[in-house]
Amino acid sequence: MIDGDTHPTPTNLKILQSASIDLKATNKELFGQNIFPVAVGRAQIKVSGKLKFADYQPRQIRDFIAAPNSSVMTAGETLIASNEAQSVPASSSYTITTTNSATWVLDLGVRYAATGIPLINVASLTAAGQYTYAAGVYTFYSADASAAVLIDYTYTLSSAGETVTLSNTAAGAANSFQCVMGTSYNSLQTNFLLYSCVPEGLKLYDSKIGDFTMPELDFSAFVNSAGNLGIVSCPVTS
Repeated sequence: MIDGDTHPTPTNLKILQSASIDLKATNKELFGQNIFPVAVGRAQIKVSGKLKFADYQPRQIRDFIAAPNSSVMTAGETLIASNEAQSVPASSSYTITTTNSATWVLDLGVRYAATGIPLINVASLTAAGQYTYAAGVYTFYSADASAAVLIDYTYTLSSAGETVTLSNTAAGAANSFQCVMGTSYNSLQTNFLLYSCVPEGLKLYDSKIGDFTMPELDFSAFVNSAGNLGIVSCPVTS
């Protein structure tokens, strides 16, 4: 939950793969003339955690980047149209209107379907293997009449998803959240609650052939205004 929000909204990490909370103490040893320490004192304890999950939530990305209450998340997605099969008309004007031309955003290239050889984007058509584009409409040279091509581009879809704009916000302020973790075995629960956490790392994309992308969130914890880190609630076994 984000402290900066007027009404903090809990976020459930879906398809959770692993979760950990680590306490690591920094110790100071006192040595004399011998090889072993005669006393050990504790300086600090760092509390950190890691969450690995298989489901993207746009507000998790927004809250990691943005300062509290920043509005950088909007409705709709930017999608990629890959290998859209089209054919250059046999006669003038040799133009192709892409399927999603109404919300077309960015050209990602054109290739011949038969060979995979890319065509070249130019300002003015002078030879085969060239193309121009404007607002999702592609135009080809007359020598490419009837050629089968594959077109890649991006377009927006307003009816689904959300988009996060990764803005360059001011340094200093960081979103904080409460973290609740729990596990159960034989109907016995062990639960953890950390009152104040700050995200430290967010692995957004880690694609592998034949495997799933797994986002990872690293965070550290600190005490709240009452000086408390959190609670650990666990059963007592005989």
